[in-house]
Amino acid sequence: MATVSATARNTGLMYQFAAKSINGSSSNHSIQGLIGGLSSSKAASAWSSITSAASTGLSYATAVASNRNSLSSVLSEYDSAKKQFSKEYDSAMGDLAKAAKTLQNTNFDVAPQDASEEDVEKNTKAAVNAVQDFAKKYNETIAFLKDSKDVSKRVAALGNSFNDASYFAQSLSTAGISVKSGGELSVDTEKLTKALKENPKAVENALGKNGFAGRTANKVDNAQRQSEKMFPSVSSMMGASVAEAKRMYSADTIGRSMSYENVGSLLNMYF
Repeated sequence: MATVSATARNTGLMYQFAAKSINGSSSNHSIQGLIGGLSSSKAASAWSSITSAASTGLSYATAVASNRNSLSSVLSEYDSAKKQFSKEYDSAMGDLAKAAKTLQNTNFDVAPQDASEEDVEKNTKAAVNAVQDFAKKYNETIAFLKDSKDVSKRVAALGNSFNDASYFAQSLSTAGISVKSGGELSVDTEKLTKALKENPKAVENALGKNGFAGRTANKVDNAQRQSEKMFPSVSSMMGASVAEAKRMYSADTIGRSMSYENVGSLLNMYF
């Protein structure tokens, strides 16, 4: 049985050791000093408790380190996915914006009075190419948004806003364009060429600045302004929880947790 003075001395040592351990500067001499004040049987039991605590602490530290690595891996993969999505999103919107602008500025009056046959064919080819390129970029964009709808509610909502060509199917048909069930545009070049030569104004009304190309350009402009919000960042979803998780799985936390295990064993030993 330890004397009152020995117990008091050892208790003082114990608190010094606890303070040093929690501050990351534990000393084996402090442990030895504490153990020295116990009987041989209790000393053996104490060392056993400390060894067990150390083992438990090591297991915990290993688990925390593993979780920290897993957390780091998940965050890295998420960041990579966000970057890839943003790259594809910006590319799709950029291409469609360019195609829409070209179509808005296209001269649909391919056969003005006194134009040569060569000029008519040149104008017609330029107009047809502009319509085909726009339709291609439009279809690629809605396909991308459809494939990415699970990324966020914003992407799903944007995809729905773009997928509205069916509402303009009748006017588009005057330009030789049909709307498929999935919202894609299909260009009949023969019908388009005929419409350009016979009724260019109708084609311009359907596809030009005040038509489908103009409406699409406005949607693209809106989509580009909110590009950064399409794929939510980790911090925007979890807020302070991200920083808390990083602190929880830090190397400092591992060391402190092991120290608490040892201090706990010492407290159990004396009280």
